[in-house]
Amino acid sequence: MTLSIIPARSELETEIFVDLPFTIHAGSPLWVPSLVSQERTLLTPGVHPFWESAERELFLALRDGRSVGRIAAIVDKKYNAYAGEWCGAFGFFECENDAGAAHALLDAARDWLARAGMEFMRGPLNPSANYTCGTLVDGFDKAPVVMMPWNPEYYPVLLETWRLRKEQDLFAWLIERRTITMPGWPDAEIIRALSAIKAEGRFTRRASSKATLAADIRLMLDIYRQAWADNWGFSPLSEREAKEVVKELKTILNPDFFVLFFHNDESVAGMVALPDMNPLLKRLNGRPGITAPWQWWRTRWQIRSGYRIMLFGIRPEYRLLGLPLLLLDYMLEKVRQNPWFQWVEGSWLLEDNTAINDLLEDFSGTISKRYRVYRREITP
Repeated sequence: MTLSIIPARSELETEIFVDLPFTIHAGSPLWVPSLVSQERTLLTPGVHPFWESAERELFLALRDGRSVGRIAAIVDKKYNAYAGEWCGAFGFFECENDAGAAHALLDAARDWLARAGMEFMRGPLNPSANYTCGTLVDGFDKAPVVMMPWNPEYYPVLLETWRLRKEQDLFAWLIERRTITMPGWPDAEIIRALSAIKAEGRFTRRASSKATLAADIRLMLDIYRQAWADNWGFSPLSEREAKEVVKELKTILNPDFFVLFFHNDESVAGMVALPDMNPLLKRLNGRPGITAPWQWWRTRWQIRSGYRIMLFGIRPEYRLLGLPLLLLDYMLEKVRQNPWFQWVEGSWLLEDNTAINDLLEDFSGTISKRYRVYRREITP
């Protein structure tokens, strides 16, 4: 069978690129498609603000003219300037269980990145660590939550047999209602620590509201920028990217699950948890239509039963003052107040973020999924 790799540049080729996951994952009960319109926007230079400081090439793998895989090669100039690296990313990887096609796609991405002067490649980043990223390597039997990827078990095999190596693992932590409502939870040590922090009265808290939501998201993004400044893979959002995030989050955020903490009227910490919209997205199958309100009505209880902690940040000078405990205590307070609330997933957490990983374990969390970001040096 003839294998060819072609750049996807025409409107038709780009459409094939966007639609390919629907073919590859057809029949999968766990895969949840992105909205086609959002994916197309995210991939389009001149439309999505990410590309103001980035370049990309899209590639398709064809077997006898039939599309069997895709990949994007990405140079994020903003990230490289911030991190002082010559990193080329690969992302939006999807492929049938076809090692020849997968390796040819990775070859094409590497060669394009080499011509751009990059020293190593990292991925999957879709298109950066500020968006969806990583390949699922553990937890294939569990449904993904909103804005987190899912892939079949053969994906890591395809990547690792091309000699990509692990650079960083990302954890998804699950805290379930049935665990934290058991007698004797939380334990006496956590109760004492929380009581002492609250008695100090150093911090005040405020849940967001519809009236303050846009401004609060801006505050949270500023906290997040400072909190993550020195972390692996991080680069700040541009001003236009931040506006895009505000626009997207406003449509799905429940303000009750967005809290900010203050010290002397300065915002110092915050947490954003999103309702898990994936049951609805699964039914919409990438293309909302006239049935979207009906599909939302059918899935509303599933959506309300689970949340994803998407943003969690503390300004560096306040990290050792008990704020992680206060943030998680607020989330679990919401769990207790709402009987329909069954679980919350914290995702993702860097594997080397020992302090927060240990805290989530203390709060009866378990690692339910593990995602991997790979790396390979680009040889001349």
